[in-house]
Amino acid sequence: MDEDLARLPGPRRHLDVLETDLRAGRSCVWYFPDPLVESGRADFFVRELTHRLEAVLPVPGVASLADRRAGPASLPAQRTPATESYAPRTDTDHGRDTDTDHGWDTDTDHEWDTDLSDDPYGSLLNQLVAPGGTTRTGVAPAAPAPAATLEERLAKELGVTGDPVEALAEQASAGQAPPVVVVRCWDETSPEEAARLLRVAQATFHEAGLPGRAWPRFLLTARAGDLPRATLGSQGHAAVHWWWRVWTRLDTEVLMAWHSRSGTADAAGTLLHRVTDAVVAEVCGPDIDRALALRDTWDGDGLGTLRRALGRVLPQHPVGSAGAAPPGRLSTAHASAPGAEIHDAWARGAVDSWDGRIHSAHSHFLLDSSPQELRVLVCHAQNRVLLPLIEEARAALIRLVPGMLRTQHFTLRDFREKARSPHWRNAEDATVPELEELELGGLSHAAYMLALTTAQRHRLRTLHTARNTLSHRTPLDHAELVALTEVLTTDWAAG
Repeated sequence: MDEDLARLPGPRRHLDVLETDLRAGRSCVWYFPDPLVESGRADFFVRELTHRLEAVLPVPGVASLADRRAGPASLPAQRTPATESYAPRTDTDHGRDTDTDHGWDTDTDHEWDTDLSDDPYGSLLNQLVAPGGTTRTGVAPAAPAPAATLEERLAKELGVTGDPVEALAEQASAGQAPPVVVVRCWDETSPEEAARLLRVAQATFHEAGLPGRAWPRFLLTARAGDLPRATLGSQGHAAVHWWWRVWTRLDTEVLMAWHSRSGTADAAGTLLHRVTDAVVAEVCGPDIDRALALRDTWDGDGLGTLRRALGRVLPQHPVGSAGAAPPGRLSTAHASAPGAEIHDAWARGAVDSWDGRIHSAHSHFLLDSSPQELRVLVCHAQNRVLLPLIEEARAALIRLVPGMLRTQHFTLRDFREKARSPHWRNAEDATVPELEELELGGLSHAAYMLALTTAQRHRLRTLHTARNTLSHRTPLDHAELVALTEVLTTDWAAG
């Protein structure tokens, strides 16, 4: 599903912002919550970003080397495989649609029997590890080769023996296209090294008098604990980005639309599915994987079945504090980064900003039948889908009123006076409302003045009842939803 995620509006917009900063000559620090890194999805989005750029120089991490040295059994699930080529891209590479661009080989089936000759550390690995993951004869497993520093590894990628930052400055001064140096800090063992490298590079490029767009750029991707807190601030041409406020309601609903249900449905059934999808999106929020699972598990019935279906798809052990309801501060939800009071919860993957509020990643607190949170979420989803359609049905009926009026007994003014809302009828101002201002309650009150069929009267009563129910923040039950979707997908003139 990851390929679908990169095409969703929220992630695409987030990647656009990072790409714009990098192309403008700004280095970037990109923070992800821990679960996104552990699942390998952060690596996927880093690849998606670097595929957009021309000159990319990934620096191999020492943690990755240690994983390879220990053998395949120790590699984390869905992490970057062993056969990476770290040569920077050239202009001729741009636009290639392969799995190995920028050295991000995803063919894990052959990661230990692939020729490592293109890997700058391949000779070292061939000495330490046999193709099956066993230690080669004559090599002592208790004495692994010492890990090179980040600067030494960057110098090796650049093919220089001196200071790699000075080499980057000299290349930029000579008119070479500045590269994007990618350091995945979750594959580093020293948080200070990457932070120091970024600070030194910023100072060196500034002293060299390079214009902003000519600066070699650094992309440091990290979890909250992978870099010192001092790095969280911006310095010079550096920008800080957080995987925060990325997912939106549109992402969840578009993803469910792409993974549509099997079979066909009539107009009313299709509308009922829209309401069900809206409820699933409201309940799951940024937990897009769980949204697809819940949509496949829940048949759209009442609150009890929804709560039981949610219990089946949620993980047994909540992430961090995901079992509790999140704070609802709008200022925090709309900020560009998680606030101090929820920073640790965000890092654990327990909360995220979604649709203008703080949302639990896994909503275990909704499984408790006593609070009203689940009822409120369902009502919000139903209101968002159904109220605009109810309003359209009201407007369509009003357009037909002049032709339906029993003119032998009533005038249009009589109808407008009778259909005034209780607020208007009780007010001192006796102004007669215009037709367009009449509400469903008033239309129902004056319906006897209209030549309505039995079906039309049923539609009007159904619309009026549903509008009142939703206005009082009470969700419609399944039978009421079925009746309303039938009414909303039937034209007033039908029959």
